[in-house]
Amino acid sequence: MVKEIGDFLSDQEIELLEKTFHPSVRSYKRGEILPIRKSEMRKVFFLLCGTAYLIVEDASGETQILNYFVKGQAIYYSAMVQPNNGHCYVVAKYPCRVASLNMNQLRSFRQMPPAGSLSHLPEFIFQSCVAGLQQHCHILQQKTTRNKILAFLHFQSLHQAGPSIKLPIPYSDLADYLAVDRSSLMKEIARMCQEGLIEKQSRLITLLVTTPYF
Repeated sequence: MVKEIGDFLSDQEIELLEKTFHPSVRSYKRGEILPIRKSEMRKVFFLLCGTAYLIVEDASGETQILNYFVKGQAIYYSAMVQPNNGHCYVVAKYPCRVASLNMNQLRSFRQMPPAGSLSHLPEFIFQSCVAGLQQHCHILQQKTTRNKILAFLHFQSLHQAGPSIKLPIPYSDLADYLAVDRSSLMKEIARMCQEGLIEKQSRLITLLVTTPYF
């Protein structure tokens, strides 16, 4: 079982981060790749708004969504393992505003009094990056489409603190993330609704079962 990690900064923490560090902020349009130069590999990026995807592309040009980032999450390239036969990159799914900080700034801040409760940022950054990939691996290990869906909803219910879940990504991208066909995904969701496991209204899904799927 994957350790459940809180990997989002609150609105108050984001505001405090901007006031404390005065980070560089850049906006990205939909579909724009977040370019990271070698000199920036030790920087950490915080999503202030929008949604971005971590994409893996193999040598043949096939892509898959490895992870997604929403407001309050951290992107740290040095914590990402590049595949042997391909490469990873981050792209804006929707328009994004991204703040960047040098990791050394955060380490120095950690030695200061914990005013504002930001002293946990170095651990938060690592956990935020690793937890998402761990959860994705756990989801992909499920043998059926239903269990993949339930695993995904389970983690979302933890993140969103309740059984009513607003999907953070569209169904077409969710199918890619779960490594299933979109039509199979939608058919399984319809069956789960008929069986009383979930309720669905557009991208709002409510879990009606409390028994863990695993």
